[in-house]
Amino acid sequence: MLAVFYVFLIALWSFGIAFNGAPDESTHFYLLEYLYSNHTLPLATEPLQTLTGSISGHIWQKGEFWYHGLPFPHILGALITTDIGSWFLPSELLYLGARSFNWLLGGVFICALFRAARNVGAPVVISMLIAISVSIPQVTFVFSYLNSDGYGLMCIALLISALTAFINSPIRKRAMYLGLAIGVMLMAKLYFIPALVFAFVMLAATRIFNNKSVLAHWPTIVIAAVAVASPMLIIVFLKYGEISGISGQIDFVNMHKLNPAAGYGTCYFLCGDNLLNDRTLLPWLDLTLKSYFSVTGWMNIFISDLYYGIAALILFAVICASAFQIKPLNSQETPLSIAVDYALPILMIVALYPAITALSLIASQNSLPQPQGRYLFVTIPFLGLLLAMTAKRLIERRQA
Repeated sequence: MLAVFYVFLIALWSFGIAFNGAPDESTHFYLLEYLYSNHTLPLATEPLQTLTGSISGHIWQKGEFWYHGLPFPHILGALITTDIGSWFLPSELLYLGARSFNWLLGGVFICALFRAARNVGAPVVISMLIAISVSIPQVTFVFSYLNSDGYGLMCIALLISALTAFINSPIRKRAMYLGLAIGVMLMAKLYFIPALVFAFVMLAATRIFNNKSVLAHWPTIVIAAVAVASPMLIIVFLKYGEISGISGQIDFVNMHKLNPAAGYGTCYFLCGDNLLNDRTLLPWLDLTLKSYFSVTGWMNIFISDLYYGIAALILFAVICASAFQIKPLNSQETPLSIAVDYALPILMIVALYPAITALSLIASQNSLPQPQGRYLFVTIPFLGLLLAMTAKRLIERRQA
């Protein structure tokens, strides 16, 4: 029911967005259009000539940028849903068939959040409310059009769900599920990889301090992950010589750095004698915050400023509440159990915010300024985990 509700909501939003009415949709559609028409992968130097998409009707000019050198599972999924959509959608709406794959990812995302909260020990109703509350407007917007961020969000939610279930009961079947989740995670963009670091640290801490046999089925995890990820990673590497997409990003920067509007060379820190340049840094942080909570369209459709202030205060309050719950529930709870089961994951989740913001700022200073909250999207599924763990301890404390 949760998935049906959320997919319906995403689809409604999607119908209201014209093709390429959301960031970078055409750059993802190029690979889809090429595969759909030519049944082969394009060269990194494509487009070598003008291409008119048979799905979207969009025209790509010679030399136009698109995302190459990245794994593309979301494109393969969109290829399938486009074929299905072609049976009943009119040609002018066929691009919605491609988008519908991201709608389905949204359904998986919200269900994985719900299941992760249940794995942690939150009650059914609270788990449902947590899953809904984490699906903030920006998240719903991301699932409403074709992009790789929706795939990354789904992967992280799936990883957290599989990880929490496996730590609760490290049987072979759940080891396989965890391996499959790691495999799909390996095909996400680089800025989603901190989720894997979280998973590996939690597994290591559980193995050292809580359960010596938690990694008894580690071969199953590895085999499942390799089986899922290796075919596409090998294909992309053989075709483009990498799997990170960095070469494409370098090409993008070189294409736009001479444009004064792109802001290439903007300095935010260590600018002359100043440690921080507040004239450029504060607007960057402001737009990053707004983009994280909700900036739709081409980073130009804002909600009321009051919303962003309230959202930031709620996030701060949740972090403070989670930190307060480190206090022992009773005399039987040991400092070691608190540290491993609660304090360590809370610390890693909270640390994601300053760490990723700092890395994003460094990237903006050394390439093109991009104050985009999507680089912080790796934190969103973890926010659901944070809420679930905090809710569980609040309930246990009240019962105690």
